[in-house]
Amino acid sequence: MPMAVIFLIGMMMSTTVAESVVVEEGWLPGFQNFTLPPSPVIKYFEEQEIRHLYEQMTNKTMTDSELSALEVCVFGQTSMMAQVSAFRLLQFHIGTNASGDYVPELITIIPNTAVSGNYQACEDAEGGQFCYFDASSMVLSSMCVPTACTPDMLQEIVSALIPGVGVHCVGVDEDEFSSDPPAQAIASVLIVIMSLVVIASVLCRGYENFYLMVSKEQEVDGLVPLIPQKSTTNNDSEHQTEPSKLMKVLYACDMDTSMKEFMKTTTRPTNFLNGMRVLSICWVVLGHTLAFPMNPGMDDFINTVELTTKFRMLIVSSGLLAVDTFFFMSAFLACFLILKIVKPDPVFSFINTSKKVTMLWVDRYVRLTPLYALCLFTAWYLLQYMVDGPLANTYHRGGAVAINCEDNWWKNMLYIQNIGDESNISCFGHTWYLANDFQFLILGSFLMFGFMYTPLASIIATVVLLITSWILVAVLISDNYADYSTGSNYYRPWIRFGPYGIGLLTGYVLAKHKSFVQKSVQSTHIRWTGYVVSGIFMFGCMVFQWAMQKQTAPSESHWGKGMAQFQQVTYHIFWGLGLAILTLTWSCGHGGVIVRFLSHPVFEPLGKVTFGVYLIHPMVLAVLRVSLPALAHYSDAWLLATAVAAINGSYLGGWLAFIFIERPIGALWDLASGRKARRRRKPMVEEPSVKCENGVSDLGAIGS
Repeated sequence: MPMAVIFLIGMMMSTTVAESVVVEEGWLPGFQNFTLPPSPVIKYFEEQEIRHLYEQMTNKTMTDSELSALEVCVFGQTSMMAQVSAFRLLQFHIGTNASGDYVPELITIIPNTAVSGNYQACEDAEGGQFCYFDASSMVLSSMCVPTACTPDMLQEIVSALIPGVGVHCVGVDEDEFSSDPPAQAIASVLIVIMSLVVIASVLCRGYENFYLMVSKEQEVDGLVPLIPQKSTTNNDSEHQTEPSKLMKVLYACDMDTSMKEFMKTTTRPTNFLNGMRVLSICWVVLGHTLAFPMNPGMDDFINTVELTTKFRMLIVSSGLLAVDTFFFMSAFLACFLILKIVKPDPVFSFINTSKKVTMLWVDRYVRLTPLYALCLFTAWYLLQYMVDGPLANTYHRGGAVAINCEDNWWKNMLYIQNIGDESNISCFGHTWYLANDFQFLILGSFLMFGFMYTPLASIIATVVLLITSWILVAVLISDNYADYSTGSNYYRPWIRFGPYGIGLLTGYVLAKHKSFVQKSVQSTHIRWTGYVVSGIFMFGCMVFQWAMQKQTAPSESHWGKGMAQFQQVTYHIFWGLGLAILTLTWSCGHGGVIVRFLSHPVFEPLGKVTFGVYLIHPMVLAVLRVSLPALAHYSDAWLLATAVAAINGSYLGGWLAFIFIERPIGALWDLASGRKARRRRKPMVEEPSVKCENGVSDLGAIGS
């Protein structure tokens, strides 16, 4: 505690005589765009005055060594401040007792502004170093201190004064990539993967060129091109030649083949889902521009919160609903395609059905996890080397993107991080969606196959699960508004099942009763009634979400428990119902200009890289936010510019991930599992809208 008092006194003594009156009133405003005189402020106060104030606050006598430490770290800091204009510090409030004496236990931080100061000016100042204070990687304030004042010295002072606040100085104790074996290992893995893909692509081009060259002169036994060629035998029957297994493996990793797969488009009645998928992931990135990752923070956090609760921010505040859109699409596509493609056994066979269900789980896991794991470990070990700037150390070992990964990374790989303690979710935190979606796939697969054999029982089971979800929401929600917005219930599967369950029912209805739906929506009255109801449901959910988010502003009163329960029970389910109405109507050929826009061919390639965009975008946002000379200052223009840059950067990263990792892994798994051979079999129903491209990619809204 003595060191804390020294630091506090030094801060108080670092004001001018004119500001000493404010100190007597119990406030320490710090420097608000004020340039100190060249000489140290200690000249304005006698040593005896400092000792007297120290004794008043601690009832102890100040030693010479304590006074010396004060001079080095605080009064020495004022000489640096003299060279740095417009350098502000965090505000403190110092409580007093009835006698007017200062009470150290009543020191509080005023969360008004968190200022990163003028980093370049500090660096240019002779003998200065830039240090900042942070809590949970959120920058609170910064100082320009003399190099003689070490980070350990500052940390000791600050820890005693404000527990939980860390101190970091630029260029001191920062990790070096050359001495970081885990980071080197992850980088090596990425380089090896990309190198193998490039080598495979070169071999494929060489193989093709050699084949074309020699085929003009003579036949070469055993040499066949990528695309099997038809050849005619003596009895005029046709057969196809196949590439060797080695060539199949090489072409699975071929960049040119991956690019053709990326650019390929199809024509389906459900193509509007491509546009919904792309716009929804952009909506997620827009919302995360402010919300995740939050570190290193903004320079005026309270005012930022106030500004973002204005009604014009409706689209940002309601961004949470984009996740419900993905849950709905994931369930709808999985159920619809399985019911259309998978041929049921004439008589239910538990063993055969169990094999199909298990294969569905394994197929999904193999396609998702490699890219997921690489992105997680990249964020954990390499993100700190991707960012630059004075506040880059806030992303040490991933910062807010990869908190507690050393303890919880394996839970992410098993898709169980959304169950149990809340700290589990902090490792690559935005992937709580993948955990829920995988768990829903496990549960939903039984319902999907149940729709084949006992549809009524599966419908009843789905409805029961929906009702159970609503009951759990009502029981678990507390009076705390954070509990149902971003708290411990936000990412739980029982909270999020509503849109997924409705998606399952929608997929079943469209797959098994499409003629009835088509006949119903032919009526203009029914169709437009559905549009109106859907619009009310969905816009109402957006307004409801905005109103809930508005409570985070200090000037707003918080909802009670009843309102919180109603909001959580209704807005997930109403959003899902609105999507169901639109999906059933649009899948039957209606929707006009909106469906034509959402079905534009440009959205299909962009939709194929949604999984990569989802995984990568927090890292892109981190680079954009922290690679600045100071904390960002909020404005609508900043939000829009940052979101657009993040979307573009994330799509570039997602495309690279698709070419080098996602598509090769999927193609290799197709070869290993025999999936392509299974897909060549004639489907149960000939219908272009159910053609299964890219394996399981069509079974999930975000996924490969």
